[in-house]
Amino acid sequence: MKVGLVVEWFDEHAGGVAKHVRELANALDKKGVDVTIVTNKPQKIIDDPRNIKIFKIDGFKEPIFKTNISPLATKRMKKCIEDFDIVHAHHAFSRLSLLSLSIASKFNIPSILTTHTVSFFPDYEYFWQFISYVYPRYRLTISKANKIIAVSNAAKKFISYFTNKEAIVIPNGVSIEKFKPRARSYARKKAGVNGSPIILYVGRLVPKKGLDTLITSMKKIVEKYPHAKLYIAGKGNLLPFLKTMTSILGIEKNVEFLGFVEENVLFYLYNSADVFVLPSITGESFGIVLLEAMASGLPIVASNVGGIAEVLENGEYGLLVEPGNSKELAKAIITVLENKDLRSKLAKEGRKVAEEKYAWEKVADKIIEVYSSLVGRLSLASEKI
Repeated sequence: MKVGLVVEWFDEHAGGVAKHVRELANALDKKGVDVTIVTNKPQKIIDDPRNIKIFKIDGFKEPIFKTNISPLATKRMKKCIEDFDIVHAHHAFSRLSLLSLSIASKFNIPSILTTHTVSFFPDYEYFWQFISYVYPRYRLTISKANKIIAVSNAAKKFISYFTNKEAIVIPNGVSIEKFKPRARSYARKKAGVNGSPIILYVGRLVPKKGLDTLITSMKKIVEKYPHAKLYIAGKGNLLPFLKTMTSILGIEKNVEFLGFVEENVLFYLYNSADVFVLPSITGESFGIVLLEAMASGLPIVASNVGGIAEVLENGEYGLLVEPGNSKELAKAIITVLENKDLRSKLAKEGRKVAEEKYAWEKVADKIIEVYSSLVGRLSLASEKI
């Protein structure tokens, strides 16, 4: 089976969707699927996509979202898509993904769309429905997909505003071989970090991640734990603002910005921490970093927004707090730090559910079932003709 995974962004700083596609490609390859990644020509390719072929579509990119706006993109994409048995597009609101669905439909190739998006305004149901009809081209193109996969129920709800097709929920996955429990003292030496205790955030430095809330909460945490250290791993345009916040609050020594962390160091960074925090205030469809923390045996405190509650089973595998509430966030972090039994329970149960539910091998099996159902249906239709 020859499968094309189409993704707009696939450079090393592209975020969760790029990591999802890389790990899915690796998992499919291990199971004997012939995989090609179709993407924009990246500045620096995301690392470690095993033996996977990558078809790079060159062309002009608009400056804000970096989507390919080249008029030649269609012609270039047709060259590779016509050879696929399945076209699997990722992200419902990017040009290359939508373009691949249209081309696949013309070539009568089965297509799948995985949506990773949730609403920034979750209660504005009628607004999104209105938008979907104002731009009917979105509805038309998305509906060309034979199957739609959503990474969470929150993502499934959002895509329902743009199509009448029912989405299947298949979650993100995590490499349980890469992200696993390790000795903390050893991990801290490898990651080059220290503190007592260590609090960790991994992700982009953008407004929706709620990092201002986390930094504000650190003021309260430092009162109880003067040597506590918050490590923030990631890049983004909020860095100057966040550094200014730490200065104003007088906690510069307790907060360290690591920038982008290579994955071979990131493993150890997770194992170095006492608690992982995801303080997002909106727009979180899933949170792959939650799976990485769980697989690493790290207790979690996170905001109750988007798909986060689904991953943590409404608090079963981590503490949930009100988004944007720094006092509640600080209280939850302190609760985890103070309670050894709670930390141990969350760590063990998080690792267990990562192995049983989110291991890429198991997630890939579910996606292959979808592929097989479409290829089988196409074969039957051809026989009838």
